Amino acid sequence: MRRLPIVALLGMVTLALICSVMPAEKASAEKTIRIGWTADMPGIGATFYKSQKQALELFIEETNAAGGVLGRKLELVIRDSKLKPDVGATVARELILQQKCDFLVGPTSSGVALAVTKVAKEFKKIVFFHTSNTEKLTTTDFHPYMFQVVPNTGIEGRGITLFLSKKPYTRYSFIGPDYAYAHSQWDSFKANLKKLKPDAKILDAVWTKLGETNFAPYIPTLMARNPEIIYTNLWGGGLSSFIKQAKPYGLFKKASITSLYDLDLLRAAGLDMPEGLLGYCRCPFYAIDTPEMKAFVKKFYDKYKEWPSDWACMAYDGMLALTEAIKKANSIDSDEVVKAIEGLEWNSLRGRRYIRPEDHMANVGIYVGYTGKDPRYKKFLILKDVVEVPAEKVWLPVEEVKKLQAAGK
Repeated sequence: MRRLPIVALLGMVTLALICSVMPAEKASAEKTIRIGWTADMPGIGATFYKSQKQALELFIEETNAAGGVLGRKLELVIRDSKLKPDVGATVARELILQQKCDFLVGPTSSGVALAVTKVAKEFKKIVFFHTSNTEKLTTTDFHPYMFQVVPNTGIEGRGITLFLSKKPYTRYSFIGPDYAYAHSQWDSFKANLKKLKPDAKILDAVWTKLGETNFAPYIPTLMARNPEIIYTNLWGGGLSSFIKQAKPYGLFKKASITSLYDLDLLRAAGLDMPEGLLGYCRCPFYAIDTPEMKAFVKKFYDKYKEWPSDWACMAYDGMLALTEAIKKANSIDSDEVVKAIEGLEWNSLRGRRYIRPEDHMANVGIYVGYTGKDPRYKKFLILKDVVEVPAEKVWLPVEEVKKLQAAGK
């Protein structure tokens, strides 16, 4: 039997090693960063889902075209929670275990978010919330693998009361859906209103089923006590239906309906929306004058031929923050990215922003104004004379945040 020289044997071994390494290196380079989104697709979540998806896909498309993040392309994997917390938890697990997602994006519903965040904590996967905003996510249910780029219920509730406390209104009523988001925000609203305006009177609190569309039985009850402000955290199609049903009763001649007037609501209500109603929103593209927002609006409108909703703006902002943290960490390892998130500063669509280390809450406030017509938008009203209530004026002090986090453990 002829024996090969030792040099030839070494050459063959080296060649085999090179061939075995090359496919692995190629596979590693081609591996994507998978973003798993637990989305609320049906019913009242449908409109939110559409605009969030548009923004997420736009961000991923332009990021991949520019070379991706750390040389890797982004990939979005979507699952429907059906607006149900148990389903949300199940699909979040599937996204992590079966789909091998590296990061999670939170849902629309706060009830679903509270279920999803537990899964993220269990598997140590980062999840960011851009629409669901119960304050519990940053307090009693906080864990280091989450962050929030939407003003939470406390910021909203205390923010609008800070604005209202400087107005002459003293008589308040409330109507809202019976679930986590509404209760959390209403509690913040009441507590802060009484603190800032001791002479304020809370007349009624009317709770409806989540997804309710017939508000006729509730409107006479609300009007009977003659409130000056009816505060509500009805949202989406529910709020639009309430406004349309209340108008024939003459409710708006007696009281202002103060609520979240996001762009989708304003578009849905159209020209039926009364002028002069006091409201707030989370991220109104038309009232934020930054280069980042202007560039985003142009890209969004050019691609989809419609204006970006608050939900689209905040979904895009969340991806900006996440990818900035990944770059800062130079890793997709959850623990390394968590370190980068704490105190992270980034160029948000809303201007330069940061994430508070103690609760991973971005310093994003609310925008308050009055409904009115604008010649640029002929089919719907917007908020006019908009002022921002900064998060720093109304978010919970760090000491209180830490107490609530300790109580939740």
